[in-house]
Amino acid sequence: MSLAQKQKPKESADVKRKTGLNVTPVLQGEPSCFANGRYCVTVIWLAALLLAPVWAQDAPPKTDDAPDIKPIQIDWPLDNPGPSAWPAQREAPTGGKLSLTPATEPDASPRAERPFPKQPGASNSGPSADNSDPEDDPDAPPGDALPPTGFQWGEATRQAMLFNAIQHALRFATEDGTRKEIKGPFFRDWFQSVRNLRGWRDGDPFLVNYIGHPIMGAASGYIQIHNDPKGQRLEFEPRKKTYWKSRMKAMAWSAVYSAQFELGPISEASLGNVGRAPRPDGKSPMSYVDLVITPTVGTLWLVGEDALDKHLIERFEGRVRNQFWRGIMRSFLNPGRSVANAMRFKWPWHRDRRKL
Repeated sequence: MSLAQKQKPKESADVKRKTGLNVTPVLQGEPSCFANGRYCVTVIWLAALLLAPVWAQDAPPKTDDAPDIKPIQIDWPLDNPGPSAWPAQREAPTGGKLSLTPATEPDASPRAERPFPKQPGASNSGPSADNSDPEDDPDAPPGDALPPTGFQWGEATRQAMLFNAIQHALRFATEDGTRKEIKGPFFRDWFQSVRNLRGWRDGDPFLVNYIGHPIMGAASGYIQIHNDPKGQRLEFEPRKKTYWKSRMKAMAWSAVYSAQFELGPISEASLGNVGRAPRPDGKSPMSYVDLVITPTVGTLWLVGEDALDKHLIERFEGRVRNQFWRGIMRSFLNPGRSVANAMRFKWPWHRDRRKL
């Protein structure tokens, strides 16, 4: 063995002792990872942890679970293509076809129409039953005010009192005998006029007793109807009990109004003392004809106005669009309703069910 070979192990021992490292495997040509397996495993684990996000981003998406998307085909009939036809359809080359119809046939069963929600107070007879528009009706309640549900006693009484005051004002303006009898003791002359009530004929002409008083009865009956939510929008329907029930209420109201107008504290007997003195022919001006004819014949007159409004005026309005002539027909063919409309400060041709 040569001297160089003998000194080599000693130098290696000195390096190991000074640096604290085992360099024997390196000098011998062996990899350090095989010398210490724990270091090798740690390096591999850290490399895999750092490269995992990169592999996940570069990985292609899986197509095994993707939904089966089918093409949509729609064949539009273009027998007479107009200017609104699609350019792609007009300029399609020969043999080409724009297919946008679905691959699967849609359900051919007709869809059930979704009913409109029922509005409070509206009927199920459709839009033809009531063509009034709350937005266009100036008489509709403002805001979200709900319509009344019970009879409006206060409003009905005020309208009846206004009607009674206007009638007595006309009496004093047109009857000279009424103005002369205003003098004297109020209560004594009033009670004397009531006690003279007798007989049927009061001496008034036919036009007053059998035309004027029925219109008065119809007007007072319509005052009751206009303030009754259950009968306000009823039209002429003689086969329904609700219609006749509403009109019988109107007749009862008309009878009370007629009795007050003839005999009450603000009446012909108290203001003008009609009936206190007999007529020159011996007949008493205070008789039963007005008390009977006003509510009974007046209710028949009211029902007749309902029938005319439904079967004549509405047909006329279906053919004539001129509002002037429509208002004339409504006002003159329904005089009792027109007077009642005026008592609630509405136009004579006003209708609660429809616009002019």
